[in-house]
Amino acid sequence: MSLTLPIVFRPLEKREYEDCICFEKAEGEFSVALQATLPRHALFCPDTLQLPTCAAYHFSEATFPLRNIGDLITVFIWEVPSPFHLVPTSGLLEPGAMCTVKVLFQPQVALAYDVMATCRFGDDEEHNRMIQLRASAKYLHLVVKVLGEPCEDMGPGGIGDVLCFGAVAVGTTVEAKVEICNPSAVSAPFRIERAQEPLPQDNTFTCPISRAVVPASGKLLLPVRFSPQTVGVQSVDYFSVVPAGGLTHAVLKVMGSCKGPLVCLSQSALGFNWLLLGERSAQSLEISNISDVPAHYQFDLDGRDSVFSVDHPCGVLEGQASISLTVTFRPSHPIIYHRRVACLVHHQDPLFLDLFGTCHSDTAKPPVLGPQHLAWYRTHVARGLTFYPPDILGTMLREGKLQVDHSKALRLPPQAPRDSSLETYAPVDTMTEYLHDGMSSDLSTFPPHVSVSIQEFDFGCCLPPRGAQPLPLCITNHTKGTVTVAWTQRPERPFQVAPTTCDIPPLKSTAFRVTFQPPQPNALYAAELEGFAIYKVLRHYSNVEEDVTLCPSWCLTLRLQAHTFEPGQQHFIPVYILDAPQAFPVVDVGTSTYRTALLQNTGPSPITFTMDADSCPSVTVKPHSGYIAPGACQIFLFSTQPMDATPQQHKLALQLNACPQYTQLKRN
Repeated sequence: MSLTLPIVFRPLEKREYEDCICFEKAEGEFSVALQATLPRHALFCPDTLQLPTCAAYHFSEATFPLRNIGDLITVFIWEVPSPFHLVPTSGLLEPGAMCTVKVLFQPQVALAYDVMATCRFGDDEEHNRMIQLRASAKYLHLVVKVLGEPCEDMGPGGIGDVLCFGAVAVGTTVEAKVEICNPSAVSAPFRIERAQEPLPQDNTFTCPISRAVVPASGKLLLPVRFSPQTVGVQSVDYFSVVPAGGLTHAVLKVMGSCKGPLVCLSQSALGFNWLLLGERSAQSLEISNISDVPAHYQFDLDGRDSVFSVDHPCGVLEGQASISLTVTFRPSHPIIYHRRVACLVHHQDPLFLDLFGTCHSDTAKPPVLGPQHLAWYRTHVARGLTFYPPDILGTMLREGKLQVDHSKALRLPPQAPRDSSLETYAPVDTMTEYLHDGMSSDLSTFPPHVSVSIQEFDFGCCLPPRGAQPLPLCITNHTKGTVTVAWTQRPERPFQVAPTTCDIPPLKSTAFRVTFQPPQPNALYAAELEGFAIYKVLRHYSNVEEDVTLCPSWCLTLRLQAHTFEPGQQHFIPVYILDAPQAFPVVDVGTSTYRTALLQNTGPSPITFTMDADSCPSVTVKPHSGYIAPGACQIFLFSTQPMDATPQQHKLALQLNACPQYTQLKRN
């Protein structure tokens, strides 16, 4: 049988009670214990936690559960010594609830750590629970290894492997990888530092990874990129692999050189002898690239408005390749022609080609210009004799005021006062000759014989059929003889100069007019007009008594632009590729430094361009304006001369298609 007895508990005060009830029966006595307890706070966590080993100045982590096994909502707070940190450091747990506590181990010294973390809880934090935390830290050591054949130059000062890129083509990027080895038993975080912070524009050597972690007893491949921008320059830099804490570091030396195109012409001068007016003649010219780096080339010649033209005036020469070009001479006036044409090459100094020929008519038969005359002319320029016309030079030679040297060139008598440094023609470098022509810059190697007041004209917007108002042009004769100026003009072309021919007396100026008559609306127009100035006495060979006094003509060029877009009509959208290196080569203070840029027209429409050189007078640029046919290119040459050793930034605005919306800023 069973019997249920009610037990009533009526406490008189807030405390715990203990009692017992005794039961007697025939077989004997037994008792039942009675307890009455208060609601209590109680938390449970493991007694011990072992954390993974890590590197000094790195971290490792582990977690453990914290449970509320009591009857009350319990607030807790952790106390733990460094280098351990617990997350969360405090909190609140409902009865029966659990939270996960994360332990962070962040040592700065390589030691074995054994600490106690204390959890205080209760209404007045009168209770505590402890957990033992154990961990250890190790110092790091990373080893840098260059893959492949090591470089012979191991570097000074204990520098380890050297990463050699060798000769890399200008404008390209080559990536090589080095191996970062971690022989320790812990993961190794590291950062990459440059030995010296480069200039913002200097991206010759780059490493796309700034921070990474090498696994324990593992390896990591670190990419390093080399992007050379200056041909002929040997680049050297240093990267430091710094483990966490920076107590040690491994130095990687990187080096490489930049190779570029090496373009040459089969001839430096091309003569066409003489032709009758209305005839034309063609000769072949070979252009070769003896380097294995492809080359972009461009002849600075607008064959549409010149007596000289090249069938392929611009293009790409592959490495170790040659192209046969056809140069055509089509004279428009019976005069002597001579034009020194620059062949521009991206990432190379320009080349020069002397083109010359003579045209005869029924009434005018000038003397035939030959290569020897050009050689004499350069000597006479250095001696200051070319400002005198051939008839005066012939008279001076007969009167003994001039003599002939061993090369049969004219010279002053020994007793005449003269500058001995000007006895022979001293060739200047081609970059200086091209840029410092007295027009693109205020500098020139020799003073001009004939000069134009303005070399570039922009008619702006001109709507047909009215066209534009003529623009004035003044040409000055700086010589002691009368010169004849003859403009090369095609009747079908929209740009013209009037008068077509004109005589200018010695040391005088004459006014011309430049006109523009557009044939159609909503189009772009640009051209380079060509004129030749020659001593009037050279109209007939009979006027020249001494062959050595023969003087070639001087070529005058005008660059012109205009457009006929109606108001509200969208200008052609330029589609192009601009290869413009962002930094000049480093030079000494007061020394000129040069750079080329390439603008390729990859769209179906022509592109006109205007470089706002006035906004940055410290930089010389040529050309300032021009025209690029679809599929063609334009090569620019830039020059500046730093006046101090501080970095300088130059900004040039390049406007395309006569529209401010299409403006590029080039920074150097």
